[in-house]
Amino acid sequence: MKKLFLLTLSFVVLASCGGDKKENVKDYLVISGKVDNFRKRKIEISNDYDFDKEIRFDRKNKSFLDTLRKITPGHYTLKIGRRIVPIYLSSVEDLDEDLELIVDAKKRTVDPIFKGKNATINTFLGERDKKKNILLGDVRKLYALNEDEFLSKMDKFKSTLVDFAEASNLPEDYLAKEKRNTHYQFAVAIKNYQNFHRAVYGDDEFVVSDKFPLDIPNEVSFDLPEDYTFSYWYRALIKRRIDDATNIKRGEKGDFDLAFLETVNEKVKDTLVKNHLLYTNVDDRITIVDNLNEYYGKFSKYSTNNDNKKKISALYNKLKLTAKGNPSPKFENVENYKGGKTSLDDIIGKGKYVYIDVWATWCGFCKKEVPLLKRLEQQYHDKNIEFVSLSVDKSSSKDKWKKIIEDKEMGGIQLFAGKTQKEFQFTQDYLIKGLPRFILLDPDGNIVTANAPFPSQGNKLITMFEELGI
Repeated sequence: MKKLFLLTLSFVVLASCGGDKKENVKDYLVISGKVDNFRKRKIEISNDYDFDKEIRFDRKNKSFLDTLRKITPGHYTLKIGRRIVPIYLSSVEDLDEDLELIVDAKKRTVDPIFKGKNATINTFLGERDKKKNILLGDVRKLYALNEDEFLSKMDKFKSTLVDFAEASNLPEDYLAKEKRNTHYQFAVAIKNYQNFHRAVYGDDEFVVSDKFPLDIPNEVSFDLPEDYTFSYWYRALIKRRIDDATNIKRGEKGDFDLAFLETVNEKVKDTLVKNHLLYTNVDDRITIVDNLNEYYGKFSKYSTNNDNKKKISALYNKLKLTAKGNPSPKFENVENYKGGKTSLDDIIGKGKYVYIDVWATWCGFCKKEVPLLKRLEQQYHDKNIEFVSLSVDKSSSKDKWKKIIEDKEMGGIQLFAGKTQKEFQFTQDYLIKGLPRFILLDPDGNIVTANAPFPSQGNKLITMFEELGI
């Protein structure tokens, strides 16, 4: 007997109670289901636009139940362990029947079976993605093709997917948006070709010929809100074009982050598109920008979304606590590689600056900094600076942490938090999202910079040390 996963999306109608008769209002979605062949505690549902949620799974009863609010119509990903299932959700008002999904939680070669109003769309998504993989093949091989071969392959990709969509009995409105979505993916590939071809061959001098259709991506409007919420590829294309315009605006030495906000404000007129671009950029970058006050000020000036402003203001107010000159947040009693427990108070107050490397064993970029950090430690061995490496790995990674220190012969003070950066209070206080992160404190434990240059930024870091008299 096949082990199947059964998902039912139930849409609940809220009716008025007594008094004059009013129209029914649907304002939330109840998602429930039965899962066999699945032993984890969480099922995840998300999109790449504005939604991410974990749904509790009752392993004893093999079931889950949750309520989803503020659903933006569009494409979502259902993650059932390692099984990824793309689904499409309409707005609540558009649905009047349940959506059922049957899928084997482990046998990814067995296609999901959909029932309900959006069954045709959801079945189409899985078949479309399989066709995409076959048509494009390996990415490196795709971008290794010469111009004519690449364009021929992309033309076939576009026409095949459009024909498939037209033959899939999709709702008229969805079909129109899906055809545009295919065009946007085609346009992104066109825009990527020169840089990706350079990367494949290691040829930074490669330039496409005059006949290469570089104008195709630039013909797409910035101001298509319906496509912005529907299409990942539209969002990717718009972001790429904004990045390019930002680099031109800032010149060689200008601040990219400030120029990005200015570029969005100048180029994008649609309110939804503009506000989302501003918010996602600031939410991602505000913890590491060089000019926090000016950056926050420009966002506040350009954004017209009050909810977004409240979220960014909360981040800004917290970041002000780790501004230059403020006492650093503390960590206490973390494991020291050489034995015992160490707190930040054990390190500061000894007449030395403290350069803290926040890293993790799973972080490839972190490990690339290790040889340069070792060289820096040797160079400043007898100077007035202490080097601290703070691992924010979960407790189960302790043996791996020790082995990396041994294998790479890492110096300085090696500390192990036993918690991720999302769980560890010290990294929460610094709002650390990405790794590695370097922090520089003065001898009294006050913050010199919460975003110190990396060892790989040699001249910039050395200049900072020299200016401080290190």
